[in-house]
Amino acid sequence: MEDRISELSDDILSYILTMLSMKDLFKTSILSRRWCNLWALRKDLFFDIFMLGSNEDDLLQSGYLIEVPSVSTVDRYVDLNLCTDEFVKLVNQFVKKFQGTKIDSFLVNFYINSKHNNIIDQWISFAIARGVVKVDLLFKGSPYAHCTTRRNLCKIDFALFLETNASTLNHICLENCIVFHPTNCDFTPLKNLKSLSLDSAKLDETFIESLLSNCPQLEELCLLFCELKSLMPEIVSSSLCHLKAIGCYFVYETLYRVEVNLILLDCLNLTSLELDCLEFTSLENGLNTMNFNTPVLKRIEFFISLKQELNTYVALCATFFPELEIMQLSTLSMVTTSLQTTQPLKHLKQLNLFIFLYSEILDDVEYDPLWILNILQVCPFLQKLSAMFADPKLFDNQKDIRDVETFSHDEVKVIELGGCVGNWYEIEFVMNVLKYAHKLEQIVVSPFWREDESLDWKSNPIWFQGGREKLSEKLSGQVVQGEKLVIV
Repeated sequence: MEDRISELSDDILSYILTMLSMKDLFKTSILSRRWCNLWALRKDLFFDIFMLGSNEDDLLQSGYLIEVPSVSTVDRYVDLNLCTDEFVKLVNQFVKKFQGTKIDSFLVNFYINSKHNNIIDQWISFAIARGVVKVDLLFKGSPYAHCTTRRNLCKIDFALFLETNASTLNHICLENCIVFHPTNCDFTPLKNLKSLSLDSAKLDETFIESLLSNCPQLEELCLLFCELKSLMPEIVSSSLCHLKAIGCYFVYETLYRVEVNLILLDCLNLTSLELDCLEFTSLENGLNTMNFNTPVLKRIEFFISLKQELNTYVALCATFFPELEIMQLSTLSMVTTSLQTTQPLKHLKQLNLFIFLYSEILDDVEYDPLWILNILQVCPFLQKLSAMFADPKLFDNQKDIRDVETFSHDEVKVIELGGCVGNWYEIEFVMNVLKYAHKLEQIVVSPFWREDESLDWKSNPIWFQGGREKLSEKLSGQVVQGEKLVIV
C-alpha cells in the first residue's frame, strides 16, 4: 500500500501531530524511518490523565478513574494509589526520549505530591533548556477529584526558572505546590515574563514583592487561595495591567486560617482588578480612604459583606477609580438610604450585581431591595445593568409594591434580572424601571442564575409552577412598547 502521508512536508506533518495526545504522539516514532523523529517537531507538550488511556471509558475499565455516586450525580475520581507512579513514569519516558530542540509550551495537569520533587525539577529544566515560552504545572489535576487527604505538596524550586536561558519565558502558572525561592534572587532571566499565576500555592509574600520590582514586563498577576507567610504582599508595579487576588490567607499558630486582603496597591497602568473585598482605613476625621493608586482602572470585581455599607464603597470607587467602566459586585445586603455622593461613577458603563438574599434580611423593616435603583442614580451614564439573585426562594411575607416616583435614568439601555421566582421585589423593580428608565431598549426577566461563569445555570422550579405567571399578571397593565419586556 502506498504511503502518501509520509510524502507530505515536515511542516504539514508537524501540524497533524498537534492533533494527537502525547500518548499517541509517542507511538508515531515506531511507524517508519520517516516518522522516527517527526514527533520531535511538536512544539506544545501537554500531559494529563489521558497519558494513561485514550478516553474516560478506558480509564474506568483500567481502574484509573472511579465512579462515586453523590446526591444528584456520579462523580469521577482519580485513584492516585494506582496511577500516580505510572503517570510520572510515562511523562518521564517521553521527556527523556524527546529529541526536539525547541518547544513553546509545557503543561502538566495531574495531582502530584512531594514524592516526585526531583523529577519535577528535571521536567522544568528540560523545558527551559528548549526555550519554552509557557509553563503550566497544574497539580490539582482538574477537572477530576482525587481520593486523598494528603497535603504533602510538591516543592518547586523557583531558582530553576532563573537559569540564564529562561529569558524566553513569558507565562508561568503553578498550582497546588510550595514555591521555594532563594534569598536575593536575580530575576534578570525573567525580564520577558508577562504573566504569573499561583493557585493554592504556599509562598512568602516578599517573593512576590521582589518579583514585581524586577520583572519590568509583567502585565498579569493572579493569586488564588495562596497560603502566605503573614500578610498580603504590597503590589507595586509600573507594568501590571491585570491583578486578581482571591482567598489568600496565612495560618495562625498552625491552627487557624486568617484571611488577608490587599492593603497597598500602586500600579499606574492597572486596568482590571478582582479582589475579595476593598480594604479601607478610617482617618482621624472619620472619613475612609484606601492605599490604592490606580488612576486608569477600567474594571473591578469585589464583595461587600453583610455589615458593610454600599455608600462607603461607591464613594471610594468614585474617588480612587475615576475611569472605572465595569463593576462586578457581590453582596449579602444593602442599605436603604439613597446614595449621595459629590463624585458619581461618571464613566461606569456596565454594572453586574450578584445578590445573596435571606428571609431574615427581607423581613427586616430597614432593608429595601430598591437599593438597586439607588445605585443607578449614581451611575448617570450606565448602559447595561445585570442583577442576579443567588439561590432564590419564594418568601411567605410578600410586601406591597411601590411606585418610586423620585427615580429616573436617561441612559441605561439593557437590564437583565436573573434568579427570579415571583417575589414582590422583582415585580417592583421591573415596574419602576419600565416606567422611569427613559431610554430602556430591553429588560430580560429570567429564573436562571449561577455563581460563576464556569458553572452551570440553575433555577428554582417555583418560577415555572406559578412565579412567571404571577409576574406577567402583575405587569400586564404596564405600557410596554415592542419587545422591551422579555420574560423567560
